Amino acid sequence: MALAAKKWNPIQLDGALFSSALAEGLVGIEECTDYDSTSLITPGKKRKAKTAKTQSSKKLKEVKTEIECIPATAQPSMEAWSSYSLPSELLRALQEQGFSYPTEIQAHTLPAALLGRRDILGAAETGSGKTLAFGLPILSGIMRLREAGIADEAADSEYSESEDEDIGVDEHGMGCVNAYKLKSAEVRRPLYALILTPTRELAMQVKNHLTKVAKYTGINIAVVVGGMAAVKQERLLRKGPEIVVGTPGRLWELIQQGNEHLSQIDNIKFLAIDETDRMLEKGHFMELHDLLEKMNLDQQKKSERQNFVFSATLTLIHDIPKHLVLKRKIKGRKLHDMTADQKVQKIVNTLGITNPKIVDLSQGKGTSGTLSECRITCDIEEKDYYVFYFLKKHPGRTLIFCNSIGCVKRLTNLLGLLNCSPLPLHASMQQRQRLKNLEKFTETENSILIATDVAARGLDIPEIDHVLHYQTPRTSESYVHRSGRTARASVQGLTILLMEPSEFTNYMKMCKTLGKDNLPPFPVQDKYLSAVKERVNLARQLDKLQLQVRKFNAEEGWLQKAAREMDIVVDGLSKESKGDEMRACKALRKQLDALLGRPIFPAGLDGKVQESAIEILTSSKPTFKRFKKRKIEHEK
Repeated sequence: MALAAKKWNPIQLDGALFSSALAEGLVGIEECTDYDSTSLITPGKKRKAKTAKTQSSKKLKEVKTEIECIPATAQPSMEAWSSYSLPSELLRALQEQGFSYPTEIQAHTLPAALLGRRDILGAAETGSGKTLAFGLPILSGIMRLREAGIADEAADSEYSESEDEDIGVDEHGMGCVNAYKLKSAEVRRPLYALILTPTRELAMQVKNHLTKVAKYTGINIAVVVGGMAAVKQERLLRKGPEIVVGTPGRLWELIQQGNEHLSQIDNIKFLAIDETDRMLEKGHFMELHDLLEKMNLDQQKKSERQNFVFSATLTLIHDIPKHLVLKRKIKGRKLHDMTADQKVQKIVNTLGITNPKIVDLSQGKGTSGTLSECRITCDIEEKDYYVFYFLKKHPGRTLIFCNSIGCVKRLTNLLGLLNCSPLPLHASMQQRQRLKNLEKFTETENSILIATDVAARGLDIPEIDHVLHYQTPRTSESYVHRSGRTARASVQGLTILLMEPSEFTNYMKMCKTLGKDNLPPFPVQDKYLSAVKERVNLARQLDKLQLQVRKFNAEEGWLQKAAREMDIVVDGLSKESKGDEMRACKALRKQLDALLGRPIFPAGLDGKVQESAIEILTSSKPTFKRFKKRKIEHEK
């Protein structure tokens, strides 16, 4: 079917078009400027005249109904992005990713960054879209600079061609001067932007996110982090990526080695630092200060650079650590608490930022509004019981945080014996294994990841249902970033803090900093804890025996190796004790497998935390009478 045209207007065309062979038989082109949407022309049938007014209105309704049904399968509207003057290539990629409208932090920062080209200091809750808040202005700015650069190169090429007429090159244009110019152009491709992150995993995540948005722009992005082959990263840098994402340590190492592409960092037009408060902490990331010093040497270039500073805890202030207070008292100097304004001003001075736009949407707490927070108060020996209880009672993708690598290893072994299949993640692991475990955790349903704070900042792992703090975080910033791995992008999430008596002081300081009176207790059904304790205690015994067997094997192997090297025979290497321990391990393993084969909870009771449980958490009024009694006994 076709709409009946009422008015056609001719279009004036160049006469050369009609003289080409492709336009044979073409007389002219007309544009339809008006048509009758109430009349339909069906090929092969004569249209009957409609005389009755009711029939005409009925037909009009049918046409409107047909037309309105068409956009149901269309792409989401991108009108919300129209006011930011983003290039069409970026809008197309955003549409494919399903970003039909900007988040709150993006809506507040993009106008000043894109249209005003101002420096940005942004603080917003975790999972609020901060990566695109600095990624879109950087990509848009690079496209603008590249367009200007192409025009300059065209002018330069015309000038060089006129010069080449006097240069003695052969008929194929293979003169040595031309070859030299081509090589120089390849080596000196500009580095426009540098993005710094505190962890390797976060650097790779930022690179992947920006690569998806830059899909149709032709902008190359490279990631440079430690723990991976430096030779491969140097090969990527030789291709001249416009954006480099990395950690300060490896970047500074390659700069000191004389990498040509990274030697341009003093000429970059865009600098973004993610999780800035962590990066600028005293005693951490010393290479960052070296990088900033090199980038800020030329005041003119520094003033032309656009800076982006983002973090969920950018304006969060906590009490001074006790060890620093004592240290200052010994030296006779007073240490004063820093205000939020002083913290921001320190960041501005360190980075050399001028006239920034400051956007603080964190509301002083940094955690998401869709996050449910609670605690479990217990003794230190009981933490394993409650972890195993929660994992069995409420299955789901769960991330467990510990304060030390040793705790991660111990808890991984214990939960592995309980057939929970946990995945470890800490700084002592090789980078390849860290990435492999993250990939498994992301792709496997109801998976468990046990990690240190290396996984606390910035990682955007989809559909994390629960976050468990096996140990109370040392700082309130750590708690915010740990908890921020769930409840991202307005999705519901749950975080549980396991607290023992010795952690009570840190817990109260954290609540004070975050403006929380107290966290509600998580509801636990005590009648099932006896079955949980029986299984966990057996797993502890088995873990202890296995450790003794591994220790015996290591000592025996060392002694046999030394005897072999000295060409002597050593008596007394008895295998009886080792055999007894191995038989005990097998017996315990068999007993534990039998217990694990029986369900702890009746059918239908285990499942993800329901909304009714969340309501109990938010409405309950916790008391500390039982906990204070335990605390007093612990101190005695």
